[in-house]
Amino acid sequence: MVAALLFATALAPPALLATAQSGGHSLQWARSALVSGALVPGGGPPAATDHVFGDHLGEGEAFLSSLVVPGLAQHRQGNRRWIAYAGLEVLSAALFLGARADALSLRSDYRDFAWAAARAGFSAEPRRDGDFDYYERLSNWDTSGRWDVDPVVNGLQPESDPLTYNGSVWLLAMQIFNVDPAAPERSPGYGRAMDYYREHGYGSAYLWVWREGTDDRSHFSELIARSDGRFKDARNAFWLLVANHVLSSLDGFVTARLQALPRTDAIGVSVSLPVR
Repeated sequence: MVAALLFATALAPPALLATAQSGGHSLQWARSALVSGALVPGGGPPAATDHVFGDHLGEGEAFLSSLVVPGLAQHRQGNRRWIAYAGLEVLSAALFLGARADALSLRSDYRDFAWAAARAGFSAEPRRDGDFDYYERLSNWDTSGRWDVDPVVNGLQPESDPLTYNGSVWLLAMQIFNVDPAAPERSPGYGRAMDYYREHGYGSAYLWVWREGTDDRSHFSELIARSDGRFKDARNAFWLLVANHVLSSLDGFVTARLQALPRTDAIGVSVSLPVR
């Protein structure tokens, strides 16, 4: 109800609000409730003698101040809702920072674990961390396979075992570009298949193999899943932060607009239809 009232009041032309002067007390109650902070759970219409305390901010000033610092406009307007906005800001910020810190820590953990358990003994090159897709593939494949199956021979000789990741990439490349497995170099699409392999396979710096008879790969997958979960928690907390800023700014804007209206004992809207 409060959100609908905020949007309706924000969108209504000021002239319409100012001239709605007859026919009941509903708008007067809404005005008093919004500007005095009475729209809280368990609350009711304020008494007729209630008055508004606080600064009368301009609409733009109220909107911007609460957009930057949720609850600031409400505090300056003498509105108790600033406590809720400020509290939600602190809570959502704490949730965001905590979740992000956990996610980054877990990401470091699974990268370190992958290097120690699957990469260091298989790759002769210094450590290079890959992107997220790389670590996802580590969790799905027991081994990358070799990059060049015969380094002595001139040029690149792709991995041919389809049970390895690089081997599956080369198999797919041959299927896409119609390469004959019996005589690949004589096939017209061989050059394009090699380009595909170079683009999608993993070179010597990123090779891996998980040890058989251990639960290393499943432990690694669990670390990735936990990190992903905390990153999602951080995103949710971030959007909660954004929503709090937007709602607080709209609240401040609407309250400022209602405070600017002339006070009367009865404000309402009357509609008359000509009858012929």
